[in-house]
Amino acid sequence: MTMRTCALLATAMLLAGCATDDPDITVKHRVPHGSTVAVVMFEDCTIANQPDCDGSGANASSIFVRVLSQKPGLHAVSLPRPVGANAQLTDDAAVAYANKKGYRFVINGEVQDYYRTGHMALHSDRAALSVRVLSVKDGQALVTYTYQENSKTHFTTPDEMVEDMAKQLATSIIVEPKKQRQGDFMFYKGNGGG
Repeated sequence: MTMRTCALLATAMLLAGCATDDPDITVKHRVPHGSTVAVVMFEDCTIANQPDCDGSGANASSIFVRVLSQKPGLHAVSLPRPVGANAQLTDDAAVAYANKKGYRFVINGEVQDYYRTGHMALHSDRAALSVRVLSVKDGQALVTYTYQENSKTHFTTPDEMVEDMAKQLATSIIVEPKKQRQGDFMFYKGNGGG
């Protein structure tokens, strides 16, 4: 086997270790460009004997706030969780909470898994989330997003996985403004242009 073949096989194995199914995402409506979205601190995962679950909701939602705020035309603010970190917060309660704070859109969600193994461990790092973008006006779920990712290669941390999830959501929730044409025309002169 040549060195090039070995390198290609190693790259394929690395990519296969990170490969997962596509996220389950449903977009009914997008939020208008220039909107502010409130993010209620997510519910911690509740997996027995998994200490990484403690604080996973606050950690994941702070990553979502940062990433969503980096998307042009979108601003995200963090709202403290009005119930305990492990207590369920219904979408109706999240909508009522955001309404009292004066927001038009709110994201409510749960961390379903959050596990750090460190490098070269037997188990893989994992992250799993379920979030909904809700309209405060009528409580409708505009966007639903669920995803679970495992890093079998140990090169991706749960925080990096959550950041990728936040980027996927950010791309799907905002209406991009219509581009205005301002005379960017290209003229073709043909051969010789004479």
